[in-house]
Amino acid sequence: MCGRDNRLFMEAVLWVALKSGSWSNLSPEFGRWRTSYMRFRRWTKADAWRRLAENLVDDLELQAMLGAIVTLGDEHTRLNTERSIRRTNVKIYGRALASAAGANAKPARADELSSSWVWLVTDDSQTG
Repeated sequence: MCGRDNRLFMEAVLWVALKSGSWSNLSPEFGRWRTSYMRFRRWTKADAWRRLAENLVDDLELQAMLGAIVTLGDEHTRLNTERSIRRTNVKIYGRALASAAGANAKPARADELSSSWVWLVTDDSQTG
């Protein structure tokens, strides 16, 4: 599937949204699933689905389909945000452990420490 095949892309998105399918299980007739998924993410990030749903108030069936797509996009955004936070916390935790062990590791930045749970594993006896 290439960027010019909008109908095929829309059918792929509708298949995933309405069938509660997984992107990786997308039928080969829709093209490469990763291509469709990345394009879906770009459209979601640009809030294209929500704007389409808001502007098509006359067609209730189409509005329902777009509502399902908006819900799917919101869920994917939430999951991607959670994944990003977990990755950041793992990095911060690793730096804190390395720092506590006295290794020559890059210490955690103050803004990272204040916005995470690293304070749980740091030694309070060294402060003050």
